[in-house]
Amino acid sequence: MSAGLTTQSPGLRVPPFTTFVIKVYERCNLNCSYCYMYNLADHTYQGKPARMSKVVRDRLFQRLGEHATAHGIDPIVVVIHGGEPLLAGIDYMDGWLTALRRAMDGIAEVRIRLQTNALLIDSDWVELFFHHGIRVGVSLDGPQRYNDRFRLDIRGAGSYARALAGLEHLLDHEHGEHVFGAVLSVADPAIPAREMWDFWRDLGVRRFDFNLPHCTHDNPPWFSIASLSQWLIELFDLWWDLDDPSYEIRFFRNVVSLIMGAPFSTDYLGGRPGGIAVVDTDGAIQGADALRACEDGLVELGLAVASNSFDDALGHPIVQLANHSSAQLSVKCQECLVRDVCGGGYLPHRFSKRHRFDNPSVYCDSLYATISHARERIVAALGPVWKDT
Repeated sequence: MSAGLTTQSPGLRVPPFTTFVIKVYERCNLNCSYCYMYNLADHTYQGKPARMSKVVRDRLFQRLGEHATAHGIDPIVVVIHGGEPLLAGIDYMDGWLTALRRAMDGIAEVRIRLQTNALLIDSDWVELFFHHGIRVGVSLDGPQRYNDRFRLDIRGAGSYARALAGLEHLLDHEHGEHVFGAVLSVADPAIPAREMWDFWRDLGVRRFDFNLPHCTHDNPPWFSIASLSQWLIELFDLWWDLDDPSYEIRFFRNVVSLIMGAPFSTDYLGGRPGGIAVVDTDGAIQGADALRACEDGLVELGLAVASNSFDDALGHPIVQLANHSSAQLSVKCQECLVRDVCGGGYLPHRFSKRHRFDNPSVYCDSLYATISHARERIVAALGPVWKDT
């Protein structure tokens, strides 16, 4: 057993992995102050190679094929991650992707996603993304004065102008619409909700999302929970009132889907089995990546693609907990009216050294307020429908 985690509850089945977050390059050209990889509790990256070797790559692809074959998984999702994955170099990435397609040919379709800070994107990168059928997410935290509070480079300079230039390369390219995925921001109620909404829309994109900062009860967020609640509700109303399904904020779409009873979940919401594996540059198979925010070494399972299958990871307590986190909730969460939507909140956000994961999310009050508000808006919208039936 690892780090005081409880074992899997009896009768719960951990599903096979269907999504694989692969760290092809485990260093970054930014030094974001809230980054769970480099600036919070975990320091294991210091012992990892910067870039995945060909030997590790080939063994990884072998393990992917074995797992897909054994469990009949088709398609599989590969998320290329970091660090900053574009630092691996365009020729390296082309070879890596070509080898991945070749290894999985005849086994399963591979859907590839990539998350980048966009500083290195140019037309050559966009051509590569298009050639390999990659959907690209770009990290950008809002208008420059807000983005550059946190998203600084290793010399302490702001990143906004270079990130925006990279995003524009992507959007303006003839293949941009086929490659662009979404703009991803870290939630910050210091940015007025209307300003954030207008910023996203002024970028000329229709798909955007936000993550709550990876904070814990030992390392709480830098803003008040009340301010976050207000921010989330105002932003939800702006999105809801637009009433245009071509504009998507994934977090809110997921909330609405879960309220409506959809059999859908993410690791952030819903808490149903997620089936996500993480592989580091050295081939280590890891638990939920954001658990790095909690405690140094917590993600280390002691497994690697050189000697272990992905099935070996399914029985590990961290993987069991992450995939059935809603089945192991605090007493407060068990009694909560919105637990089927919230799922107890994202697992790392529940952590404290004293009680481990036996806590509500550090964002509990904001999640409750937002989900309750969304439910009220849905009921109000459906009211006339119910009256006519």
